[in-house]
Amino acid sequence: MYNPGETVIVTQDDINKVGVVIDQYKVNKQTVYDVLLENRSAVCMITTAPKHNTRINRSLTNRLSNDFGGPIEANVPYRELVEAEALPITKS
Repeated sequence: MYNPGETVIVTQDDINKVGVVIDQYKVNKQTVYDVLLENRSAVCMITTAPKHNTRINRSLTNRLSNDFGGPIEANVPYRELVEAEALPITKS
């Protein structure tokens, strides 16, 4: 489970992108996430299930975190966006 502010790798149509979790919630007993990507686009209601074309790539996120000795960092200024109340509203 990922918390808001954590950096994750999002795989979208076999292309990996770095993003920050901005929200998590339950839909039909499944945890879904809203993620702000480094190119400032938001991806809503994605899961970690490998069967989806757009997903949080849990294995790549964990592998990169372990290889670099700690959590990976995105270039998204998450704390500054929270303080300025500038995070996009993604939940419908």
